Amino acid sequence: MRLENMARPPASLPPTSNRPLEVSLILGSFVHEPAKFDLFDLFVPPSQTSSPHVDEAKFHELPSIHHTFRSEQKLPPKFVSAIFSALVLSPWVVLLGLVCHTRFRTARSR
Repeated sequence: MRLENMARPPASLPPTSNRPLEVSLILGSFVHEPAKFDLFDLFVPPSQTSSPHVDEAKFHELPSIHHTFRSEQKLPPKFVSAIFSALVLSPWVVLLGLVCHTRFRTARSR
């Protein structure tokens, strides 16, 4: 039996060489002997080239990206940073000094 009804086989199916593909059905179980039935020989013609996909242009390699990084942040001199840190912390130092010099009065110390 010879079937040649494949006008356009899928591209994943390779074409037949000199010998046809033998299609058979094998039935079996663990208990009985397998039964093999030769069904037919299959001749696969070469597949036609497929038409290009609509979105094919989107899937090509893109040019490489060149990153540009921001320049390193400039820091003020350490002396200027120390002065401003002292100005920010000075009210806390004054508050701590005033708290240490005040005496807490309790009800028993009268």
